[in-house]
Amino acid sequence: MSAENRVISQVFEGLNEEQQRAVVTTEGPLLVVAGPGTGKTLTIVRRLAYLVGRGVPPERILAVTFTNRAAREMRERTDTLLGSRGGKVFIGTFHLLGLRIIMESLQRGFSVIDRERQTDILKGLTGGAKKADLMAERISRIKGFIEEIDEETRDVFEAYENTLRNDHLYDFDDLIRVPLAAMEDGTDAESFKRTFSYIMVDEYQDINLAQYRLLRCLVSDEGNICAVGDPDQAIYAFRGADVGNFLNFEKDFPGGLKVTLRQNYRSSKVILGASSDLIGHNTRRMDKELEAVGSKGARITVISAPDEKAEAEAIVREIEARVGGTSHYGLLTGAPGMDFADCPGGFRDFAVIYRTNAQAKALEEVLHRSGIPFQVVGGKGAAGIRMIADHVRRHIEEGQDAADVLGAAECLCGEPSISEDDRASLYQIISAYRSLPPHEALTGVMNELSLLSSGDSFDPRAEALTLMTLHTAKGLEFKVVFIAGVEDGLVPFTLGRGETDMEEERRLLYVGMTRARDDLILTCARNRSLYGRISQSRPSPFLDEISERFVEKRVVRDRVKSPKQRQMKLF
Repeated sequence: MSAENRVISQVFEGLNEEQQRAVVTTEGPLLVVAGPGTGKTLTIVRRLAYLVGRGVPPERILAVTFTNRAAREMRERTDTLLGSRGGKVFIGTFHLLGLRIIMESLQRGFSVIDRERQTDILKGLTGGAKKADLMAERISRIKGFIEEIDEETRDVFEAYENTLRNDHLYDFDDLIRVPLAAMEDGTDAESFKRTFSYIMVDEYQDINLAQYRLLRCLVSDEGNICAVGDPDQAIYAFRGADVGNFLNFEKDFPGGLKVTLRQNYRSSKVILGASSDLIGHNTRRMDKELEAVGSKGARITVISAPDEKAEAEAIVREIEARVGGTSHYGLLTGAPGMDFADCPGGFRDFAVIYRTNAQAKALEEVLHRSGIPFQVVGGKGAAGIRMIADHVRRHIEEGQDAADVLGAAECLCGEPSISEDDRASLYQIISAYRSLPPHEALTGVMNELSLLSSGDSFDPRAEALTLMTLHTAKGLEFKVVFIAGVEDGLVPFTLGRGETDMEEERRLLYVGMTRARDDLILTCARNRSLYGRISQSRPSPFLDEISERFVEKRVVRDRVKSPKQRQMKLF
């Protein structure tokens, strides 16, 4: 059997009818509406393999997604099916695509700066860290065509741009803006339009205007673009993403086909039914009735606690009941009637998700006392990757031999602080540049490390509970999921804001709920201390949109305050 026939024979294994249709529809525009847990990544990878199996040169295929984590998973699955040929398919983020376009068609000998270095430059132009952070966000929105430049910003913006150009630097937004400008001007970057015959875009609902325009430039005259995603999971409007791009795909690329993946292989029937109740209240969406392949499952638990500390303690009790914990929380305050003997698991099977990073403090304090291991996802990126990026940058500045620096960076990949997933990414990056002269290879590695260091630090292999925001949880799944702070003001988030996009906030809760496979627990506090202020809170109005048949409510009573002892008087 030839290699092509062997690939084709593997492509359709385990695919349902809708997934198969998406895989074999290769010519012309294709919109794949893929709800949560419907095998989106599997379908994309099998479609890539099908194209190669039919004889399409792998270097003519482009697959773009939004996170390094998603790109890494897609790459690993593709390599498993295609072997060495899989490495020739471009699989990466929009920013990595822009980096490659600049390096190969526009300019060499530049460096990409991360957000930390960007704000360092802006501190000198604005006079302070807080102003620098605000200006960095404004510049990002200007470069992403989200807002127009105003007179207040113009002088700082121009000074910042002059600094970048004089030092041969690009920031993250330049990685989209510069290739786009070159393509729309008809310069050498236009050759990239002829490079890719087939384009696949993951999470199409999350693209912003700059990314949308870049894709329009890259699509060949044949119009072989496949957009995959779910408008019900569009949660990045604050970054300029427009769900309208997904809803208007069939107008933008007429004559195409739409395939809807309906079978959900992740969540129980109860979780899927409750989340469908919720999202059904949105109007800007595509109707799709998802079908849970799995069991009915337990009802969703909604827990009301006196405050954020009691909320965290309730979460710990629920976790310990499921893993057989014996800490003082489990021994002294275990709730009667909680039997999860049929639901064994390790701590990696659990996630606690919340709307704002400020909510993590109370959770971390209680988890430390309980002894439950946990990892907090988010922040400035994986510490291990930052260590290697700083090492490479320092040695470049010292003028050391490029080949020696690369070798040392490769050795550092074995450090214990590097997670297995990050280690795989680092080896992959270094290997991709081995054929280039050492100095060019070093520059390429450094630039890609800058992209990686801005990512999240989730380690799926760690035997630890995961804490993260609702936004960060996108694309992940866990056996048991807690969503903390499901209260009016947090979900939907209205604190210190003007008008709130209720549909986007509802989509955000929908994303959080559909991360759960077997068990979903929603918690809220009746009083919460947040941003230095204690206030009474009410359950989220979104809870009223979920049918009571899916929900079991539980109340943690207020703490009984002991009466103050009075000092006895002698007289």
